[in-house]
Amino acid sequence: MSNNPTKTKKALTAAVVLLTLSLILNIVLLILLIGYKPEGGTTYQPGSIGFDPDASDKRPGTVTQMQNVTVAGFSKLTIPPDTDTVAIDLYNPEENFGLYYMTFELRLLTDDGGYETLYTSGLVGAGKHIYQITLSHALAAGEYSAVLFIQPYRMADMSTTNNVAGNITLIVK
Repeated sequence: MSNNPTKTKKALTAAVVLLTLSLILNIVLLILLIGYKPEGGTTYQPGSIGFDPDASDKRPGTVTQMQNVTVAGFSKLTIPPDTDTVAIDLYNPEENFGLYYMTFELRLLTDDGGYETLYTSGLVGAGKHIYQITLSHALAAGEYSAVLFIQPYRMADMSTTNNVAGNITLIVK
């Protein structure tokens, strides 16, 4: 076995370079993982298209809801008066996995034939639920005509598809 100082120095230099590159690569990967958003979304800003931070997979165990509702087939929604926080179950069915994201908008119909937007969600992935929303303002007790507007987005290119605008009675009591 030869004890060649030049070979030893080259081997040591190569080892230091490999360790340095490995350290740099690990730091870059860590930075990417920390900033990783699993649904490819950006930070959600109300009124923009981004993933809604309130969408989740699991039902909360302690939230009491005035009425559990689903997107499909409900015609009434009962909420408490004088509060802007509403318990509701808006969801994108699991069957849409790999196909569609959805946004939800609760619109209060006005006397002039228009509407006032009370709530707009960000994108909700398939199988995700929103269990609590914050309205733009609280409502006084009474019955209101409203629309739940649902807009699907194709996951492949984020283009919109046919939307659903379901008329509902908003009961505030």
